[in-house]
This record gives sequence, structure tokens and C-alpha cells, in this order.
Amino acid sequence: MIESCRLRVPAGARKRLQSGNICVGQSSKHSTPSAAEQAALKVLYLTTEIPYPLTSGFLRHYHFLRSLGQKHKITYCSLTKKPRISPEALAALQPFTERIMIFGETRPREPLWVRWLGALPLVGAKPQKALRFRAAARAMKKAVRELLQREAFDVVMYSGKNTFPVIADLRGVPIVADCCDATSARVRGEMRHANFARRLWLLMRYLEVRRIEKRLVRKTPHLAFASRRDRALLLAGAENGEIIPQAVEVDFWRRLPEPRADNCIIFTGVMNYAPNHDAALFLLEHVWPRLQSLLPKLELVLAGRDPLPALKAAAQRIPNVTVTGFVDDLRPYLSRATLYVAPIRFASGVQNKILEALAMELPVVTTPVVAEGLRLGDGSAAPLRVAQSAPQFAAAIVELLQHPEECRRLAQAGRQFVEQHFVWPRNIAKLEALWLAAAGRNGAA
Repeated sequence: MIESCRLRVPAGARKRLQSGNICVGQSSKHSTPSAAEQAALKVLYLTTEIPYPLTSGFLRHYHFLRSLGQKHKITYCSLTKKPRISPEALAALQPFTERIMIFGETRPREPLWVRWLGALPLVGAKPQKALRFRAAARAMKKAVRELLQREAFDVVMYSGKNTFPVIADLRGVPIVADCCDATSARVRGEMRHANFARRLWLLMRYLEVRRIEKRLVRKTPHLAFASRRDRALLLAGAENGEIIPQAVEVDFWRRLPEPRADNCIIFTGVMNYAPNHDAALFLLEHVWPRLQSLLPKLELVLAGRDPLPALKAAAQRIPNVTVTGFVDDLRPYLSRATLYVAPIRFASGVQNKILEALAMELPVVTTPVVAEGLRLGDGSAAPLRVAQSAPQFAAAIVELLQHPEECRRLAQAGRQFVEQHFVWPRNIAKLEALWLAAAGRNGAA
């Protein structure tokens, strides 16, 4: 099942991309190991989704793999909900891994009743996908168990609530768990804004995720969290575990030499993601009407892939509003904008989009739940304007647009804040220290 390859996706793997699980391996001809090779850890790296392309919410693992894969020997295993894995995604990960194993929803020998379930009107597709995903998780669990029986690994690196069944019964190997964010807090927050039918589904999701979170923090002492807020929620106020937040590539997320508009606000993100969809609709339906009479020439740009029909329909009814859909590069849109406005009402962890806007020297207006995720260990707050209600958002936007000198101050402070606290090299070093400690290497690289 393991195929030899270099930097391209082998033909055999391409054939299996649409039909089930794939396993791609690199050739491994070695002479006498060097000192660096002897010091390298052998790591089994497990995630719940492939961290590519870099517009996904899983990009932190791409940066971890890209850096640590150059020093350590990594076997990478992942679940995926994607119907097809692009050759580009595999090619992006192969240089930093010794082997890649991917387990998807599509299974060529699934029971016939599962196929029939998908044909049911209205409700069939979702349970069919859930059953296929659980089957993929079982296949991944079996493969991981067999792999650990054949080979000795120094560390298992784990991430993702949906991946927990894979490690639930693991014994005898150190586990480093990237808990990242308190997913249960985000789900609980969404329940406050959902209709009755969705609230019932979210309640079941909350109970499931909370159960996994409790089991996860008992599974291993080697834990990583995206923020102090998330650590406090998952550990009931305890302070063990390492804070490894999201970060940005500050050399990439830099203002382009384009003129900034005088009256243009922007919000970015994957628009079919529930917190982003809710924020965009709240901005359109509750904040924007308060601004139109005060600032009739104001523009609003909602930039990001996969906007849902409800958002597109709402935007079509309002002048001066642009919904871009997918764009290759968000930087031109961010460089042109005057303000970044993110009325995200339920969230956990650290939002990449906020870090990117700050790095691009945009003043940011957002909610307390987002700002709390960016609070530093000494209690320092990020240089943001914080608002909760629609009137508060409208007032903050108007005030900033009328005071360009305050916008410039916030823009400069935001860039400095990211450069000092949210860069990848610092975070990757923290993760490597966790790996070394788990493996009994005394934290010495």
C-alpha cells in the first residue's frame, strides 16, 4: 500500500484520490545516520483535516509540519471531509514528511443501506456523511494501531476533536495534544443565536464535544492551547499546558502599495463557516442600516470563499455592498480598505483573519469574545476597538472614520502587536519543546 515517491503525487495515489484511503511514502535509503538524524524524533502526526490550502482553518499544522519536518521524521495521518484531495495538497506536504496516510469519507465497500440513506430527501445526505466519516475514523484507528505495532515512535502528535477516537485507547507511547481552542464554548455561544431546530442539533454537538474535551485533557499532560482563555475553559482554571496561539507570516501579510479608500470597511473569512456567516449577516442586517444615513458613500466588502445563498441574497438588496466569493489573494482588498469590522458573536481560539488584518495595518473593530482570545499573559489587550451591539459597532465605525489620526495609531500598534507576539518561529519552538519533553529529551533541541 505504501508507494515510493519524491515531490510529485504518484499515479497510483492519484487513482485513489476519489475512491477511498490513500497512503503515499517517500523513499528512504540512508547510510550511517548523522548526529542530526540520531537526535531527530520519530513522530506520528494525526490531524482531523488536511492543512492545505492555506486558506483553511487548519493552516497551523502546515506551518508546524513545514518547520519541524525538516528536523524530525514525521509520519503524517489525517482524516478528511473533502471529496477529493488535490495533488497540490499532497505535494505541499511530502517534502516535510516521510509518509502520508489520508482517510476520507468515500469508501468503495460501504454497506448498501448507507448509499440508500443519501437518497432520502431533505435529511439523507447529512447522516450519510456522518456515517462515512466515522467509518474513515475507524479505518484510521486501525491503521494507526497496526503502525504502532510495527514501528517505534518517540511521540504521537494529535489534533482535532473528531480524531480523538483514534487515540482514545492508545497506551505506551507519549502523546502531545494540540487542544487548540475550546470548541464547546464556540458551540455554546452559537446556541444563543440559533433557531430552535438548529439549537437542538447544537446541544447534541455540545455534549459530544464537551465529553471529548474532558477525556482529552486527562489523556496526556503534554497539552497545547491557542489562548489562555481556551486553556482556562478546558482545564477549569488550571495553568498547566503550553500556550501556542495562531500566527501569521508577517513578511507576506504586509500592506501593498495601493491607495487606501476613504470610506471602505471589510470583513473576510470562509463565509460558509457558521461564525463568519453569522457575523456577515449581522453586519448587513443590523449594523449597515445604521451607517447608510450617516455615511451614504460608505462601501462594504465581504471577501472570502463559499458565501451561502442567504448572504448573497441579503447583499443584493443593499447598494455599495460587494460579496467577492473566492479570491486568490486577500491582500489587495485589505490594502484598499479603511477599517476591518468583525462582529463575530461566537468564537473560540484565535481568529487568523484578525491577525492578518492587524498585520496589514488595518484598524479593527470586533467583539469581546474575539478580543479575549488575543489577550496576553500579563493581561495586556490587543490594540482593537471592541463593540458588542449593533449601535456600538456603528458608533465605533463612524468615530474611527472621522478620526484618521486614531486609525493610523491603531494601524501601527496592530502591526507591532502581531510582530511581537504572533509569529510562527516562536510558536514552533514551543511545540518542539513539548515534543522533546514528552519524549524524555529534557527539552533540549
